[in-house]
Amino acid sequence: METRKPRGPYAKGTAKREEIIERAIEAFGKTGYHGTSMREIATACGLSQAGLLHHFPSKEAILLAIVDHREHMHPDAAAEPNTLTWQETSLAQVRFNEQNEGLTRLWANLVGEATDPAHPAHDYFKARYQGLRDMNTAQQATENQHTQPTDEDRFKAQLLIAIWDGLQTQWLLDESFDMKPAFEYALKMLDNYKA
Repeated sequence: METRKPRGPYAKGTAKREEIIERAIEAFGKTGYHGTSMREIATACGLSQAGLLHHFPSKEAILLAIVDHREHMHPDAAAEPNTLTWQETSLAQVRFNEQNEGLTRLWANLVGEATDPAHPAHDYFKARYQGLRDMNTAQQATENQHTQPTDEDRFKAQLLIAIWDGLQTQWLLDESFDMKPAFEYALKMLDNYKA
């Protein structure tokens, strides 16, 4: 059965919210969360500040909508649990990030800004990194047939995230840098190393 799309004013409101999110992704990606004003986002969307506030009551609300938007775009969000190996999931994320450079740039900027405990996304990113470490540790333990994660599983999980962030930063800084080959090599290195 085909799902019907909203019509009328609701559809226009939804489309405008999506446009605001896209323009905010571009703006935050260029100048960061703190460096972007509501006026700049409103102007980019052809709205007055009051018009923007009709859709999002604050810049923080826009930021949280972007975070939610990005999480729903995640490449393995639609995959059945346990159908992808950790290596396949990682490589799918590399492809996703390369295809969505503006969003990837924004994400990297937000992570940097969110190291400040006063940043509105600080708690989100702190919890997200903890969740990534936990998930990667569990994947390593399963891969190595450990009933309980070992220190080696935890260290590999932490290194995977560090390698990921480092390669991605190099790619964002230098468009001639291809992060995929180095990341594939890192996956093989982590997979083959046994203490």
